[in-house]
Amino acid sequence: MRIRNYFVYAAAALLLGVAVSSCESDPASRPAELTVDTDTVSVAQAGGEVTVSLTATRDWEAEVSYVEGDSRDWLEVTPVSGTASNNPYTITLNVDKNEASDRAAMVTFRNGGLTGKVYVSQEGAYEDYTTIEEFLAAPVPGSDSEAVWYQLRGTVISIEKTDYGNFWIKDPTGILYVYGLTDGQMEHNDQSFSSLGLEIGDVLTFMSRRAEYNGQPQAGGSTWPAYYVSHIDKEDAPESEVLVSDQVNGWMELPAVDAADDEAYVSYTVEMDGEQRRNYSMLYDASERVALWVAYPLCQDYIGSSGRTDAWNFDPKIPDVYEPVIPRSWQEVDGYDRGHQIPSGSRTVSDDVNEQTFYFANMTVQNSELNQGVWMQLENLEREWSQDCDTLYVVTGPVLDLNADGQKDYTQDNAGNSVVIPEAFFKVLLSYDAANDTYHSIAFLYENRAYSHSRPEREDMRTVSEIESITGCTFFSNLPAGIAASVKSESDPEIWGL
Repeated sequence: MRIRNYFVYAAAALLLGVAVSSCESDPASRPAELTVDTDTVSVAQAGGEVTVSLTATRDWEAEVSYVEGDSRDWLEVTPVSGTASNNPYTITLNVDKNEASDRAAMVTFRNGGLTGKVYVSQEGAYEDYTTIEEFLAAPVPGSDSEAVWYQLRGTVISIEKTDYGNFWIKDPTGILYVYGLTDGQMEHNDQSFSSLGLEIGDVLTFMSRRAEYNGQPQAGGSTWPAYYVSHIDKEDAPESEVLVSDQVNGWMELPAVDAADDEAYVSYTVEMDGEQRRNYSMLYDASERVALWVAYPLCQDYIGSSGRTDAWNFDPKIPDVYEPVIPRSWQEVDGYDRGHQIPSGSRTVSDDVNEQTFYFANMTVQNSELNQGVWMQLENLEREWSQDCDTLYVVTGPVLDLNADGQKDYTQDNAGNSVVIPEAFFKVLLSYDAANDTYHSIAFLYENRAYSHSRPEREDMRTVSEIESITGCTFFSNLPAGIAASVKSESDPEIWGL
């Protein structure tokens, strides 16, 4: 009996073993897998062959998308497809010699819902691209014989004319206006731009001379327009979408910081007198494309003779996809400015300090008459008040829904993105006198419209506590607890000369 059972169990085990062995030999019985042994390959300018190893337990295929430089077919993949297998495939990448600039491609392997990618870069025969910063600093040629052609590469951020090819681009060093782009080098614009199929978000490589119009630098021109070299489709060059908050410091100007999922707290520093000093901080709302408040200290250290830089640019700490794209002013509405929250005039000690006030994230959709009228005079007053104390702490921000009725208005930026139009703006200020160890506060609230008076008046005054009730913010959260309530409830125009 024992012998019989032994043979029964042995036979069952043998059948099970065959079944297991059979399953293991069938790749379809394994979990779906697609892996490549490397995700980057670098190829010399001379070109050649390189191999990668691909494991795929399902049928697969490969495709090539050119993500930088020359977009002509210069990369061949062999084989381009295959069946499910337990054994790795050896994939050969055959790369042509590169007679142009640095270039790159993405090889994407797919089997159903799985993908594996290999980024292939190749050195070029040309030197590095000219940055926008370098291009803007280059001399304007006095004649055609002095003209220099520069190779630039940047992301298209707005397109103004699709016939002549007038648009804006950016790179990590700045933004640039391109007045005319053609599909090849020519002396006059042949209106071939539309044939290139460029869209906002594409990364463009092109050649251009340095030019100016009405004293403003630009690429291209009415004669000898810029011309196309290649581009990366926006799908192959995705922007970062990760909002990251900075560490919150105990600075007196800061409100209580409580960033939601679509918000980020960021702060900026600059070098002043050989050391890093804080410039300003903000709480940025990515969904509305506006800073909910901007906080900054003000004293004579920040005031100088640098003047207004007009260095319009994206904020390096906020992903570009969440910022208003406004190299020019708002697209759909007349009578609105790109209103600074921290004003340019309060940061004139150096160009570096002033340039940070021109980040797009610092801008709001502000009524032109308000911005250039009573609001501007309020900004002038804050600079005057800062001379009468050791430090003036300021917080400025928009009120998006003043009546709390759930209704908001929007306009569009230069790229067609929706940007909220604030219903009002507030400014709260806190002065500190070190000699007497005393604080005083004042606040203002203006609807986003024109006012008949051009200078702030007593009737415009609010208390900081009132603005807290309207906005839900807790301002000057680092004030000593014993005096915070009384200081923020002050309403004494005599102290402020009103």
